[in-house]
Amino acid sequence: MSARLRWYVGSLTVAAAFVLAVLLTRLDLDRAREVAGAIAVFALFMVAGELVLLRINAQNRLKEVSITSTFAYGLVPLAGTAVAVLVFLLGSIVSDLGRRKGAIKTLFNAAQYVLALAAGGAVYHALGGGYEITTATLPALAAGGLAFMLVNHLLVSTVVSLDQGIPVLQGLRRDDLRLELGSSAMVLALAPVAVVVAERSLLLVPALVVPLAAVFLASAGEIRARAQQAVAEEATERQRVLTEREHEVVRRLQETDRLKADLIATVSHELRSPLTTIVGVFGILRVRRHRLTASERDELVRMGIHQSERLHRMIEQLLLAARFEQAEGVASLGASRTELDAIDLVHQAGAEARARHTGRRIAIETNGSLPVRVAQDAVVQVLANLLDNACKYSPDSEPVRLSGTREGAEAVLAVEDSGPGIPEAERQRIFDRFTQLERHMQRRSGGVGLGLYIARQLARSQDGDLLLVDPASGRGARFELHLPLLPEAAGS
Repeated sequence: MSARLRWYVGSLTVAAAFVLAVLLTRLDLDRAREVAGAIAVFALFMVAGELVLLRINAQNRLKEVSITSTFAYGLVPLAGTAVAVLVFLLGSIVSDLGRRKGAIKTLFNAAQYVLALAAGGAVYHALGGGYEITTATLPALAAGGLAFMLVNHLLVSTVVSLDQGIPVLQGLRRDDLRLELGSSAMVLALAPVAVVVAERSLLLVPALVVPLAAVFLASAGEIRARAQQAVAEEATERQRVLTEREHEVVRRLQETDRLKADLIATVSHELRSPLTTIVGVFGILRVRRHRLTASERDELVRMGIHQSERLHRMIEQLLLAARFEQAEGVASLGASRTELDAIDLVHQAGAEARARHTGRRIAIETNGSLPVRVAQDAVVQVLANLLDNACKYSPDSEPVRLSGTREGAEAVLAVEDSGPGIPEAERQRIFDRFTQLERHMQRRSGGVGLGLYIARQLARSQDGDLLLVDPASGRGARFELHLPLLPEAAGS
């Protein structure tokens, strides 16, 4: 128990003791002897009421309400506030001891009941309430009952807030207050009935059990109904979720079938194109070999070699993409790393690109050394892929820019072109497998849509990444290969 909670319970106990002492000075013994039988019957029902709780459901929230309130508050107009508080106090202590509650809990309950019922009785008598219940005293009785409920709710909410370690004002929620007023009012409404019945005949007081039992049974039925409704709603929700999942699985299967069909069509088309050229070249050489000039034969051979290389690259891409679907394929790339200068790789990739794209100007810009630990072939392949794409999409008159710079603890190897750029809608998917942009851009040669996917996977296999960023010139596309520098170089 926290210090604040101990202080709160102690303060309530002291306050309740003081209020009880004041009430004892105002005890009306004559009235108590006059209605002694009714006091005894009410006391009996109060103890029994503490042992049998009513469970009600309001706004989908359960609350336990004791019929003790009916008879405790009923004693206020029947025998006076002092007698009501004394009987309520004794009934609370007896029932708590019977239920073997702890000393602190018993002490708090006793203090809570003394203060709440004393507040209700004070309001009732201040508004002109007396020992006789009439039409004129009903407003006072209602106001006193409201004060009883509010003080009781305030005391309980405060102790719960302190016990849970939350702000007291946060614990005083409006919903809880409505629930308290609604549930307690239902029981307190029988208090004047109990008083009137007791004044007529004590033998009729047990008859009050009937409406209280009706409340209990109705509440129990409502709880069962709501529980069944909750089970049904939960089952409905599960069925809805399962149905949605089934629809999602069906949608994904349909999407997978569509992608497979598109893949087969794309790969078949792209592989058929170089194959058709190669078969045509060999056919011409076989049929017309004696009628061709030397330059024509050389041109046909060059064309066949070019298309063979193109076919070889496509097949290599397909095989490499399949390797990335297996963990050992990525692990093999990480195992072949060596320490080298990324600037050397920039120059190597630039020189090889110039040899592949004769007549294309490739501008190389570097600044200082960039020590990294990578697989040389993987990095060069990434740059080669980016350079080939840049040469493919850039106008013939525009250069392709290749650079190597440092950004913090990373080496940034960038390829930038002056082509049409990447549409905003395509930027999130260009690194996916088998993604092509033919519908949006003019292409000079086909492919199976694996180049950028492979490039990014290769970059990530080296603990780096491949990013698409906005070019400084505002035109074209800029791809950046980020690689971690060696620790000693990163801190320099």
